[in-house]
Amino acid sequence: MARPRVSTGIEGLDDILKGGLPQGKSYLITGEPGTGKTTFAAQFILEGLRRGENGIYISVDEKPAHVVEDAESLGFDLRTPVEQGKLTLLDVSPYFNWVRQGKNNAIDTTEVIQDLSKQIRRINAKRLVFDSIVPLVLHRERVHDVQEFIRELIFSIDDNLGCTTLMTSHIWPGAIGAAEHSVEEFLVSGVVRLRLVKAGEGRYKRAMFVRKMRATPVELREYVFDIQHGRGLVIQEPLDE
Repeated sequence: MARPRVSTGIEGLDDILKGGLPQGKSYLITGEPGTGKTTFAAQFILEGLRRGENGIYISVDEKPAHVVEDAESLGFDLRTPVEQGKLTLLDVSPYFNWVRQGKNNAIDTTEVIQDLSKQIRRINAKRLVFDSIVPLVLHRERVHDVQEFIRELIFSIDDNLGCTTLMTSHIWPGAIGAAEHSVEEFLVSGVVRLRLVKAGEGRYKRAMFVRKMRATPVELREYVFDIQHGRGLVIQEPLDE
């Protein structure tokens, strides 16, 4: 039996995905800095709220207050659903201090999932955003431990939380097209890549590519998109390079 589809909130993307993301799985939004990953995640959460689906937004790189302010600058209101108890913003950066500081103690995946489960049950959340998982992949001296943690995290989220989950991750400028891919790309059910494309003398445009989407026959082509006030990411036309 096919899984129900979850709308992304991105104009034009649901059509590409044959109705949206398969429900209850984890997806990776990856790209260079400035390509719109956090805006994508905010739209996903807001679309859920519009449909009566409460959400959890986990901010690792920024304080929750900054996420709210950034959303407001684009015409999105995250503050009201937080005040109404429909959206929970979490700052979980303390979980990842071991990565930044090189400590030997490992994060207990079970503890993280238990904490998230409490938050999800508290507001009956159906959508979860993890922005971002970059702190988990920067500490190359312990790459095996990092990979195992990501593996356990993704599998535990899919098996235990009952949410459709978006994770964001960085591609560093110039790294697109490299043969080596991060372990999370293999584990998630879908990967959407965002990038900047040179469009002429001194001009760039943004492009989106659904690199992977399980249970979905997507066409392997890139699409140009804009970031517009009040609308966020809006897909335009196929990229013609």
